Amino acid sequence: MKIIGHRGAKGLAPENTLKSIRRAIACKVDVIEVDARMQDDEIVLSHDPIKPGGNYDTLEDALTLISGKVPLNIEIKERAVVPELKKLLQHYRGKIIISSFEYKTLHDAHTQLPKIELAVLEKWSGVRAIAEATLLGTKRVHISQQWLWSGFVRSMKHRGFELYAYTVNSSDRAEELE
Repeated sequence: MKIIGHRGAKGLAPENTLKSIRRAIACKVDVIEVDARMQDDEIVLSHDPIKPGGNYDTLEDALTLISGKVPLNIEIKERAVVPELKKLLQHYRGKIIISSFEYKTLHDAHTQLPKIELAVLEKWSGVRAIAEATLLGTKRVHISQQWLWSGFVRSMKHRGFELYAYTVNSSDRAEELE
């Protein structure tokens, strides 16, 4: 089982902030996940749409802070992030995973950043997740834990997929899914 710091360490510090990322690193998570959006010409960390005049930490600062200490899963919230992400990641040496709920966004990321691992995010349809992952050439699927059941989990494993459940906040549920 891997522990992913959702939006950094969302429950322990304000989400999608450098403080939250520092906390996740201190908690020795296996992967840190953040959300990426555009604010002017910069990629910032935010799950929700950008508010005019809002003060957001930047992905560039997050990359500097993480500096390869732990893999980083960047969930792209809007397609405009992809070209800017390509520029930002060209000298980064840590492990990056790009995830999105939008197939077109993942397709753009795959085209522009072919060496970066992709993860298909899916709210409820395992069939759609498998189809999109296959088209994108990835075996990594992140799906809402509320729709997972043991038969599906075994089937995904048998087919060679890496299945990650989100957001699991209970050790009992984590054990059910293991």
